Amino acid sequence: MRENPDYENFSFRCSGSLTEGNYTIRCYGGTSHGQEDLKTAFAKSCNSAFASIGLSLDETSFADTCESLLFNSDLPFDLTYSKSSFPLEDGAVPAERMMTAIGQGETVVTPLHMAMIVQSIANDGVLMKPYVLERVENHSGGTVDSYSPKSCGTLMTADEAETITEYMKAVVEDGTGRKLNDLGFSIAGKTGTAEYSSDKSKSHAWFVGFSDTGDSDIVVCVLVEEKGSGSEYAVPVARQVFSAWYAQENSLW
Repeated sequence: MRENPDYENFSFRCSGSLTEGNYTIRCYGGTSHGQEDLKTAFAKSCNSAFASIGLSLDETSFADTCESLLFNSDLPFDLTYSKSSFPLEDGAVPAERMMTAIGQGETVVTPLHMAMIVQSIANDGVLMKPYVLERVENHSGGTVDSYSPKSCGTLMTADEAETITEYMKAVVEDGTGRKLNDLGFSIAGKTGTAEYSSDKSKSHAWFVGFSDTGDSDIVVCVLVEEKGSGSEYAVPVARQVFSAWYAQENSLW
């Protein structure tokens, strides 16, 4: 989006795979997605489309964007955590660029970091500092200390956040996250299937997303290790979390 202001005109015909030189990227299950614009490619999680985008991106601009999203950086979090890493460098071979563009290669990211990025998308681009305690009370119920949300700056513009939210809603409405589209409230999300070894049959299942009801919304990030596709294994877990949250929000006491 940042490198190509005309991204809304993106067009790609997916045949189920994309080959550059002696390396081939395949869509999950070999699915051929046909003609796609960018929103459709995002909703369908089309590896071929995003691999083609990766080949066209300037590596420096790509790295700058990822670092603006706190890859290779400290996170504003007080407890112990692992840094996320984006190691793609200028002059990377096409295979590395293709793999990195679909979230593979040497890129690593934590559920905490993914939840923080998605929180900023839900919050018009503004990042909030995560905290785990609301307050500390003494034995008699008096408040000893309290904690409240604090802004840590912006990760993206409000317009960028709005567009990505629209794309994430398409994932749930008619894409890889559609098992969430009948809960009675709006959800924006993205699935992921992350290979973690040379055995391409092995993968971690991811989902990250947020409720979009306009009141007391939550971000949910699910990582099911060594299991399979995000749509098959992570989305059902997210569904249980969203359902429990919604039931609590709408219960009458």
